[in-house]
Amino acid sequence: MDLTFLIPTRIETEDRLRNIISSVSYLLRHTNAYVIVKEVAPRNTFLFRALPEIRKHADTTNLTHLYEETNEPLFCKSKVLNDLIVESNTRVVANYDADCILPIPSYQEAYDLIIDDKADIVYPYQCGIYQWCADFNMEIFSEFVKSWNGTAVLDKSKRLSNSTIGWCQFIDRQKYIDSYMMNENFVSWGCEDDEFYFRMSTLGHRIARLNNYVYHLEHGRTHNSWFSNPNFNNNYQLWNTIKTFDRDQLVKYYESQDYLKKRKAQLK
Repeated sequence: MDLTFLIPTRIETEDRLRNIISSVSYLLRHTNAYVIVKEVAPRNTFLFRALPEIRKHADTTNLTHLYEETNEPLFCKSKVLNDLIVESNTRVVANYDADCILPIPSYQEAYDLIIDDKADIVYPYQCGIYQWCADFNMEIFSEFVKSWNGTAVLDKSKRLSNSTIGWCQFIDRQKYIDSYMMNENFVSWGCEDDEFYFRMSTLGHRIARLNNYVYHLEHGRTHNSWFSNPNFNNNYQLWNTIKTFDRDQLVKYYESQDYLKKRKAQLK
């Protein structure tokens, strides 16, 4: 697969540690794509705690892990995703939430839609009540990382919820770059996924969805994954401004952004 999964992470809790061990192991077992994980945190938890466990359950030949030390309390997913785009070089990339699991066929189906030039962006789940919130206690975790049976273990304890535009998107990498990547003005959690969908649609990209479910490995919430983000109101105000733009206004706004000048230099 000419595909790289881009996984930004900050492992703040034990359940988030279990989740990234599980999702990375699952991707390496069930796809032949590349996986790049970047942890931005005060300590390198992925290297010392996640990676040894992943190696027990999967071949890590296609795995790259990066680390940036910081004491900044706000984790900027948008910025880290852009760091990962710079590091990737495959035709297709997938923004991938470390708490996300898809049915095995969904990975190939989403990838094929882009490779076969039938879509530019694919959301590999349907919009509506298509999210399985999977309870992920230690017992289920232990069984899941040892299992090769897809999502069957997760089906033991799950409940339906809504799905819209988060978790995971497969994207034609060059079109992603040409469409200004992620907006780094969205700091920490909130509204960045809404703006991304709006922008890609407004710029005229072909957006497809799979008629299937997404599994979310449940976890505790911190300010970097909930409305308690101290920058949430700023994110919300920025989103409320951008969503009023037509195509020309959107292009004008993005062409003036300083972060893009830096990224264009990195991508040369």
